[in-house]
Amino acid sequence: MTKYQHKLSKSRYIAGKQCAKKLFLSKYHRELATPVSASQEALFEQGDQVGDWAIKRFPNGKDATPESFYDYGPSIEKTKEWIDSGEEVIYEASFFHDEVMAALDIFVQQDGKRIAIEVKSSTGVHDYHLDDGALQYWVMNNSGFRPDVFYIMHINNQYVRDGEIDPNQLFHLEDITEQVIAKQNEVSIKLKELKATLDLKEVPEVAIGAHCGNPFDCEFKAHCWQHIPENSVFNISRIGSKAWDYVNHGIYGIKDIPDTDHFSERQQLQIEGVKHNASHLDKPQISNFLSEWEFPLYFFDFETIGPAIPIYDGTSPYKQYAVQYSLHVLESPNSELIHTEYLPEFDQDPREELIQRMISELGVSGSIVTYNVGFERGKINQLAEDFPEYAKQLNAISVRLVDLIIPFRSSWYYVPAMQGSASIKKVLPALCANDPDLNYQSLKINNGGDASNYLKALAEGTIEDNQINPIRKDLLAYCKLDTLAMVKIWEVLSH
Repeated sequence: MTKYQHKLSKSRYIAGKQCAKKLFLSKYHRELATPVSASQEALFEQGDQVGDWAIKRFPNGKDATPESFYDYGPSIEKTKEWIDSGEEVIYEASFFHDEVMAALDIFVQQDGKRIAIEVKSSTGVHDYHLDDGALQYWVMNNSGFRPDVFYIMHINNQYVRDGEIDPNQLFHLEDITEQVIAKQNEVSIKLKELKATLDLKEVPEVAIGAHCGNPFDCEFKAHCWQHIPENSVFNISRIGSKAWDYVNHGIYGIKDIPDTDHFSERQQLQIEGVKHNASHLDKPQISNFLSEWEFPLYFFDFETIGPAIPIYDGTSPYKQYAVQYSLHVLESPNSELIHTEYLPEFDQDPREELIQRMISELGVSGSIVTYNVGFERGKINQLAEDFPEYAKQLNAISVRLVDLIIPFRSSWYYVPAMQGSASIKKVLPALCANDPDLNYQSLKINNGGDASNYLKALAEGTIEDNQINPIRKDLLAYCKLDTLAMVKIWEVLSH
């Protein structure tokens, strides 16, 4: 064992606080973890991007980042040397005590004070940030480098970009010194427990529970939840903590729920669908609902981005705004379906061009069909606020929006294949199972999260040149299917 061989780090400490079994598996059985998804990769990249900007908030520091993730010894030695020699700023300052290692994002020596700074891509301080900071404080203090002040440096979502990014305005420093000091006894006790866990010869027995998703979805959930059936009590719409009541009594599947238990109308439809393959159709309600729509029908869908680091003037961190749309137009019930779309080149802020195209293509009359209208209406209203010169036309568009989700959210139409969900990803295959062209899973980009991540990468210019056109093609195909799906769902409802 090397001088600085560690059993625990801050990431393993947080994992162990969440679940002892998670800690053990992460150390000895990584092969049981679910592979990292594209969305998770994008979050990691976003964290790296935020970290790069954080350095600009405290520039000209020494970098103690280790050459090998498995050997922090040189980093720990460098950190000691640089602190002792009076270096003002150190990145990835590394500390070690009693088999516990902690790497701090930014260490500052200023006016005779030692300042510890952890950088987070969130817009506020969460409980697990305090646990993270408390562990780092414990290691720093016990290794002889107690910080006088401990900050969480997180994104300031009130910052509005105007010209070049201002790192001083982009971030907010929040003092958590008192909170982390108050947790020091808890840290000492917990470290002993976690070390004992890692010394076990077998995987500790831990029942599944709410901790499996708090503070993070556990990467070992698929392994630990193997006994949970496909149509489980967790899948019941808006079941909440009641699902755990069933599990604690040995009831896992919807089919095993007693017939005497009471549920909402929507939940009962779902349960009857699983138990008896029952469907429900309220044709009069659906007919009355659709009769209020006016032709031409415009089936419309946005794709958006909400980057942590604002790309364009007038935008703020994580502020979502539309950059792409798809539109299918039906002039009359029997007319030919027309499709148009918008995806910018991202050589400049695309929002004004998008607005102009929308105003031109959505006309001045007819219902604009969306799926979950609050999303599209919110983005249109935001555009009207950001570009007041177009507010009149955009507000006129906003009032024409109608919502195709209502018949499903209101349980006027239910079939078992919807599995209790009104999401278009569930409704489309449930209603149009025999149409092979209406299949999200056949697309390379098949969900809104991935679409947003790729759009963000295009806007930031971080995609390789030879990948730009294929990704643009995949983005157009995904957004087009969203609006074509609405057309097909409307056809089923109207016949």
